[in-house]
Amino acid sequence: MLDTGPYYKKKESELLAAWAAEETDGEILAKVLDAFTAHAHPDREAIGLRYTGHPDPRVRREVPHALSVDCCPRTPAARAALLTLMSDLDAEVRLRACTASMQDGELLPETTRALLMLAEAPDAEVRGTATATLANSPDLRPVVADALTALLYDDDQLVRLEAAYGLARRDDPRTREAYERVGPLGDGFEDDHRADELWRWAWRQKNTAGE
Repeated sequence: MLDTGPYYKKKESELLAAWAAEETDGEILAKVLDAFTAHAHPDREAIGLRYTGHPDPRVRREVPHALSVDCCPRTPAARAALLTLMSDLDAEVRLRACTASMQDGELLPETTRALLMLAEAPDAEVRGTATATLANSPDLRPVVADALTALLYDDDQLVRLEAAYGLARRDDPRTREAYERVGPLGDGFEDDHRADELWRWAWRQKNTAGE
């Protein structure tokens, strides 16, 4: 059986760090960074910063995760890089930068701004991911709830479901109408947390009213 103890994980992270610092092929580098950012390495942020402006979007897509180090506060340089990535030409880069920044209070206003723009993208998958991220955002300002309400008129049902879920999480008074806008859900949604949130919302309303 392969040993995956601390010593071997450390050696693996060191190998990947050295590889990431030297690799020039964009496709391979993206895969190396994907593996490398699964490790807690002291040079993780520095390597992420190195590739913030890389010409290959596949590489830039891996940078936000490299800049999300749980063990220590985010540096000003990392915040500046994430802000840059939120304006990247590649939509997936922008989405990943927003996801990585969601719990950073200093970046939250800019994260929301970028997500609101992504939620208007022509690509349904991009809109869906942006809507899902907005739905789970800690940003409780009316601008987010209003954007989610507007997304209830999207042609894509999953986008509408994410929007309704986000309103329910916020105990928004438009929640019941929001789920009506979603429409009937087919098979596979019996245990879906987004669909179930309507009933949790109704329970909260009932119990709050009875206090």
